Amino acid sequence: MSLGCPFPHVGRRSRKSDVSGREELLNAAILLFAERGVANTTIAQIAGAVKVTPAMVHYWFDTRERLYDAVASERIVPLIEAVWIPVDFERDAILDLVRGVMRRMFAMTISTPWLPSLWSREVIQMGGMLRERVLSRISPEPSRLFREKIAQAQARGEINPDIEPELLFTSMVSLAMLPQASESVWCQLHFNGRVLSSRQIEDHTIALLMTGLTGPVVPRTTQPQGGQP
Repeated sequence: MSLGCPFPHVGRRSRKSDVSGREELLNAAILLFAERGVANTTIAQIAGAVKVTPAMVHYWFDTRERLYDAVASERIVPLIEAVWIPVDFERDAILDLVRGVMRRMFAMTISTPWLPSLWSREVIQMGGMLRERVLSRISPEPSRLFREKIAQAQARGEINPDIEPELLFTSMVSLAMLPQASESVWCQLHFNGRVLSSRQIEDHTIALLMTGLTGPVVPRTTQPQGGQP
């Protein structure tokens, strides 16, 4: 695992700035968490990735809990917030808004390829060690405005009425994260080793999403009496 220039003196404070040393350890922790899982990553492994002693990790972060807090607040949450930054909920056309959010999600996963795996392992799963740390730091306001915007578009007949506004953003996150988090599995099972590019996955997802939002409503299957499928 290459994380740039290692510390010049093993176990000692670097001549680099404090910020640089701290950033290297955060980078090492994130890559190991994404690869191995938080519970399976030791402080010694994080330290070894940048060639310092475990004491240096404690120097910068004091405890494992503070390291986890830093990963959530300084690495993951800003990425989620950045997805919403260009959005103008009052002026953006609904389909442009949705398409833009989806494109930025993919850009996010390309710039931080560790995110899909870490998100799947430690944020969305019950018991994930970063779950509450991330969710408690994400503002609910953009998501609320997004749901309202979708509902308003449905009332105007612009969006498929069978789309559930409460689920749409979650579905979009899943469409961006899951294929990349499980790439090795589904390529092996379904494509005989063929690897799809990030752009192919993105274009497929956008087409799927846009068609679902605007395409004709599919009649629901009539349930037999008694409610059995």
